[in-house]
Amino acid sequence: MPLDNTLLHPRDEIMQTMERIYRYRMTTTSGGNLSIREDNGDTWISPARIDKGSLTRNDIVCVRSDGSIDGAHRPSSEFPFHRAIYDCRPDLRGIVHAHPVALVAFSICRALPNSRLFHQAHFVCGEAGFAPYALPGSERLAQHIAEAFASGLNCVILENHGVVVGGESLSQAYQRFEALEFAAKTIIKARLLGDVRYLSDEQLALAERRQVNLQVV
Repeated sequence: MPLDNTLLHPRDEIMQTMERIYRYRMTTTSGGNLSIREDNGDTWISPARIDKGSLTRNDIVCVRSDGSIDGAHRPSSEFPFHRAIYDCRPDLRGIVHAHPVALVAFSICRALPNSRLFHQAHFVCGEAGFAPYALPGSERLAQHIAEAFASGLNCVILENHGVVVGGESLSQAYQRFEALEFAAKTIIKARLLGDVRYLSDEQLALAERRQVNLQVV
């Protein structure tokens, strides 16, 4: 279940989440961006060209629903794909984009990590999708990513770039992002030992039923 961060201001939630991502070395100083879409259509997003390891709450930018910008900096250059995702998926309220090593490795091999390694990863992430390469920050990239999300996916690998993950909240998006990166790392290391075995539909269904029964109890 997503963590409850409803008492946090979007500025603080984005700052704290980016600190966590950067501290765990799951993005670079200049790479990655986070956003939160509010019910009124305003979008809070990390700024362009600011060290991701030293963000403050005052660095976070708000792009109002009318297109005006409130903040000390320009919004991330990747704002076009955040906007495109929110427009095609009104159920999403938080987006994580970053460059974690394992998922970037998958992106440059045009491969997708299979979350069926563990039932928790599969239930949290679902199936991952793929968006073909386009110039970062471009409308074409936004179109590629939005098309993948419009199909119902919540995790999309960007060719030779990184990953974009959405959630009903920023905390849920982060959970999916972290789980997918862990699965990707595990797959890479497991392949050094031998063939990777994935859970079957039957095994996943059994685990899901057990989880539902535990919640009922």
